[in-house]
Amino acid sequence: MRKTMYLNILFIFLVASISSVAQNEYDVLKYNPKPTVADQHSYVVHYDYQNRILDFPFVREDDILWTKRYLTLINLKERPNLPLYFPITPVSMGRGKYRTSLAHLLIEKVKAGEITAYDETPEDYFTEVLSPEEVKKMLARIDSVVEPDFFTGEDVMTYDTINITAADARSFYVLEDKFFDKKRSVLDRRIIGLALIANKENAETGEFSPEVLFWVWYPEARQVLANNFLIVDNQKYVGTKHMTYDEFLTKRLYTSTIIKEDNMYDRAIYDYKKSEMHQLLEAERIKNDIRYLESDLWEY
Repeated sequence: MRKTMYLNILFIFLVASISSVAQNEYDVLKYNPKPTVADQHSYVVHYDYQNRILDFPFVREDDILWTKRYLTLINLKERPNLPLYFPITPVSMGRGKYRTSLAHLLIEKVKAGEITAYDETPEDYFTEVLSPEEVKKMLARIDSVVEPDFFTGEDVMTYDTINITAADARSFYVLEDKFFDKKRSVLDRRIIGLALIANKENAETGEFSPEVLFWVWYPEARQVLANNFLIVDNQKYVGTKHMTYDEFLTKRLYTSTIIKEDNMYDRAIYDYKKSEMHQLLEAERIKNDIRYLESDLWEY
């Protein structure tokens, strides 16, 4: 009787093992499909999956030993910043996903209402909300102008179409906080907001000048930035690898110039340094002060 019981147990174990192997084979075939025409690659792409964003380490105000707020400028003409400007037109990545420039991404998401846009208010950031309709009117509008006809001399109404696209983007403002967290013993930084700057035509003079179109609150935009990709050709071993905008910005793979740091006069560098060369030298001095601060904190 005991021998029969052992045989029954062995039989049940074998049946369970066979079913488990069959199930695993089924799962392998199910979750390792062959690429299709929708992938547009020789491998299966997974761009339709939503990436999660990792929260930054929690920081208490009491743990901050030193902090300052900085306003920096990202010039899209500089080589390290080119991944933020190109491609000018969206490029298909497969599965209905497109790789776009940062300006195009922010414009489309703001117009769709997925990201909140804020008006330029340097004295108090992120207070005046711009609706998607206001942003659309800002980016595309038609002005009527009355001008004399060249042949008849009579006044004729003409229409001037103003259309701002991602190709008109020239730079970005980055508002960030730098602080020393004594609990973790690290000099850290957090991006607070991004501002899109584009060449905008003056309706009266007809001249183009760079203006801030809108600001976005970076913590709100992180989820969108973490699910859109760019290619960084100037980074070694990253040419064939797609990187998210959140990774690119958080790891600070771009170059920027300091425009303003917190001070008791509440003035920017260009307010007390009139020469462009002196402004660059002052920005480098501020960067060196930050390096010296971190070094001095670790000296003893």
